[in-house]
Amino acid sequence: MKFLHLADVHLGMENYGRLDPSTGLHTRLQDFINCFSFAIDIALEEKVDLVIFAGDAYKNSNPNPTHQCEFAQQIYRLSEAKIPVVMINGNHDNPVSFGKATALDIFNTLNVPGVRVLTEPELLNIETKSGPIQVFGLPWPTKNLFLAKEEYKNFTDEEITKEIQKRVSEKIIEYIHLMKSNMPAIFAAHLTAAEATYSGSERSAIIGRDPVFPTHILAQKEFDYVALGHIHKFQDLNFNSHPPVVYSGSIERINFSEEKEDKGVCLVNIEGGKTSYEFIPVPARKFITIDVTISEEQDPTNTIIREIEKYDLSEAVVRVFYAMSTEREDLLDFKRINSALEKAFLVTTIAKKSKPVERVKRVEVSEDLGMLEAMDKYIQSNPELVPLSDELKNYAQELEKELEEVEGERN
Repeated sequence: MKFLHLADVHLGMENYGRLDPSTGLHTRLQDFINCFSFAIDIALEEKVDLVIFAGDAYKNSNPNPTHQCEFAQQIYRLSEAKIPVVMINGNHDNPVSFGKATALDIFNTLNVPGVRVLTEPELLNIETKSGPIQVFGLPWPTKNLFLAKEEYKNFTDEEITKEIQKRVSEKIIEYIHLMKSNMPAIFAAHLTAAEATYSGSERSAIIGRDPVFPTHILAQKEFDYVALGHIHKFQDLNFNSHPPVVYSGSIERINFSEEKEDKGVCLVNIEGGKTSYEFIPVPARKFITIDVTISEEQDPTNTIIREIEKYDLSEAVVRVFYAMSTEREDLLDFKRINSALEKAFLVTTIAKKSKPVERVKRVEVSEDLGMLEAMDKYIQSNPELVPLSDELKNYAQELEKELEEVEGERN
């Protein structure tokens, strides 16, 4: 039994790019489509028995028609090849308002041959060309899935999270007892494992809003493989033990926090009761940070250029930070520096690293400030955040837009 495990496609992420006049599409959208298509090519070339997509098809739960079309085209390639597909609903696929359809529901509505979308816990028995296989699917664990509204109306957020963790853990054990012992079994879920290492772009996980599950709850011996989505870094949380508990990771880099990570998918083989897998990289766009410290004896421009020349910048998203004395900044020749960077796909910034400053008192960030102005003050008071300023502001604007949409629906 051979299958492909992938997750976190996030079509619609359009930071660090531009419109391609020849196609009308954003270049970063093309990057994500290219990686997704590459992953589907692997499934077709390897003639896999099954594809597990562990959630987060789009940037958010309201993808535009172009993003829907591009995603559907790749899924249809699998359907046309008669390769069964199981898709698990992720947090980005989930609507912000209760009762609305998820971003993946359309595949069930259209009854696409061979494609199953799981928006609630379910155990599937799937026939493949190599025989039957069981897939227990667990979508993103929201309170609406595991708690009745009357139950949690007086709960604190922390109490809700703990109760979800408890009930999901019980649900895993419940479904284990329903599985057949003589048939391969996969546990596919979109969730946060306690021992996982974050990339840095999983916002809800980092700020502590996710229900979190210990690996030993996920790594039940009845499973042959645990296919996870949500965390963007490829990792096996139960390495060299049974079963593998694997985040395949996102298929394309979201921002510079994922700069040093390979992006790809997992090709999994179950044979004779033993499971093996191979992580296969996809052609994700490179992100490169060039960090230069310039001494008083060095020529500033030449020093930066020499550092730039150490890297292969072809088709890369690049940023440059330099540290030097303020008195010598006028010696920098930015025309020459930009010329040295011309092979890059995009240069996001060439900036001096800020010196550590005394933290600004909290009273200086007040309700009278606009969102971006308040965030800028906060960033400047935290020197370690200055290099991430652009990403943080982009995320803040996205979050503000989502909150405005929710408020509009309530009104």
